[in-house]
Amino acid sequence: MDVPTSEAQTRRGLAWLTGFVLVNTALAVLITASNIPFADTRWEGHSVLFLATALPGHFLFFGALLAVPALLLGRLLRSTRWMIASAVLLQSLWIGLLLADAKVFALYRFHVNGMVLNMLFGGALQEQVAFSPGMWGLIALGAGLLLTLEVATAWLWWRVLTGRPSLVRVQHVWWAAGLMLLVSQSMVVYYDARGDRSVMSQLTYIPWAQPITLKAALRRAGIKTANAADLPKIGEGVLRYPRKPLQCAKPPSMNVLVVAVESLREDALTPETMPNTWRHAQRAQWFGHHYSSGNATRFGLFGLMYGLPGGYWHAMLAEQRGPVIIDRMLATGYRMHVYGSAPLYSPEFDRTVFAKVRDRIVNGPANLPSEARDRVVIDRLRADIREHPAGQRFFGFVFLDSPHAPYHVPRGFASPFQPMAQDVNFLNLGPDHDPTPEHNRYRAAVRYSDGLIGELLSTLEESPLGDDTVVLITGDHGEEFNDLHQNYWGHNGNFSDYQLRTPFVLLWPGKAPQRHDQVTSHEDLVPTLMRHALGCEGDSADYSTGYDLFGEAPASRPLVVESWSKRGIRDGDRTYLFDNLGAASVVDREYRVIPGADVSPAAVRSSWEMLTRFQRH
Repeated sequence: MDVPTSEAQTRRGLAWLTGFVLVNTALAVLITASNIPFADTRWEGHSVLFLATALPGHFLFFGALLAVPALLLGRLLRSTRWMIASAVLLQSLWIGLLLADAKVFALYRFHVNGMVLNMLFGGALQEQVAFSPGMWGLIALGAGLLLTLEVATAWLWWRVLTGRPSLVRVQHVWWAAGLMLLVSQSMVVYYDARGDRSVMSQLTYIPWAQPITLKAALRRAGIKTANAADLPKIGEGVLRYPRKPLQCAKPPSMNVLVVAVESLREDALTPETMPNTWRHAQRAQWFGHHYSSGNATRFGLFGLMYGLPGGYWHAMLAEQRGPVIIDRMLATGYRMHVYGSAPLYSPEFDRTVFAKVRDRIVNGPANLPSEARDRVVIDRLRADIREHPAGQRFFGFVFLDSPHAPYHVPRGFASPFQPMAQDVNFLNLGPDHDPTPEHNRYRAAVRYSDGLIGELLSTLEESPLGDDTVVLITGDHGEEFNDLHQNYWGHNGNFSDYQLRTPFVLLWPGKAPQRHDQVTSHEDLVPTLMRHALGCEGDSADYSTGYDLFGEAPASRPLVVESWSKRGIRDGDRTYLFDNLGAASVVDREYRVIPGADVSPAAVRSSWEMLTRFQRH
């Protein structure tokens, strides 16, 4: 495709690049539109205009950014061939990223973001999510087909342009692209100020949209804008945690053992799926209406170990501030046994929850699959219990990973749950896919984890430590298998019961067995242990937003819950969802939007207080 350099050929090269970007923009629009629920959306004239301008304008902008390196390379080497080759490669990678993002969004309702990239390039994703050879084969086949399509499009467009030189006028499309960007961004400014969700809610579907909002500037100019029911953001270096020094006059009276199971949904606690935990639950404090503080591991375990909403995660990470419960245990000589089957450095629990005891963290061997790592860490903790010196308190923490997708069981594991998927192909998951085989594989992984828990508790009971050790069995969050029939799978996707509710079984020596039906949260563990096991009698509100599980339950209780892309408030049968723009929508228990519903001012006030209680003012 090399041609002599001339003004005419330069125009032709620009025209080719413009047309190639246009074709890929159209493909990008189609990929993104596949996730837009056109049939379920109330369309109005201005919302149709917004989508018609925002989608192509958005992808033309990204296409232009990718075209610049190809254009510069072609100019530098004075070769049209190099320009075309680099453009084909960049646009192939771009469309491949959009295809991956579309699948992520379809399953979890968020776009590929910094946390996903951190897990991918930090190695944690490969250690926790294993793709089957068949799935890798499909990905490779798709990548090959995409590259072939891009090459064919590039060649065909060059031939067309060579035969019809008048098509060089396609370059003028950039004026239209600029106009579409101007119109769509102006609509965002206007309808954001008015609080019009018919426009603003569509930004959710556009990958990596960066809308311009000017509410503050408009208010300063005297223009009335709609009030947003937003929640505060917690910055770095702003913590006042705890608010007062701990008041702990009594010595600790209990050892503490926390067993956290990845993706353990509430209805997994049955005699069939978790026979060992079920048996122990009959003699325990069993909290049957329990919620995690988030639908992702970092926010669920954060709430469990800090007694705070997940919104404090980033500030605690920035200051590498551990929780007061670890402070108290270290001050009173507890021996620490901290085990993670999944790595406890991603998320960064080694710089948050266990910042002061990071030298005590033992991660499962990275060269082993999840089910084998679970076996290793359980055996190590059992050995610690057998060898624990008399007269010293201990804190044990173990995080089991087998129930994480794609749901790990040992080779040859006899599962009673059939039919069971032999592997999980994420590309097959969709609104019409029967989840039974995948759900049965998940239940098998949970049953395997339950067997390990049974071994651990037997070792504890056989030791002298069993009579004065509090044991908690719970999950970091739940797991969904399209239970809502809205194409939600796994976790991180919504704040429904399926992704937030998890078992909470508290074995407490000396307490009569009891089933508790009030709403409880992961945030409640810390104030309960601090008061009843660690000898601290001060006001727990000075270090936690949770409640004493053995105290008086509040009559109503909004729960602040966190995800990778949203914040929510669970308030009875309603959930209030807050996006990055501060706008709110309301869904019911089945996660259906309630048109025209208002966010409860009382719930917002309560949540605001919880999210600002430990900020410096």
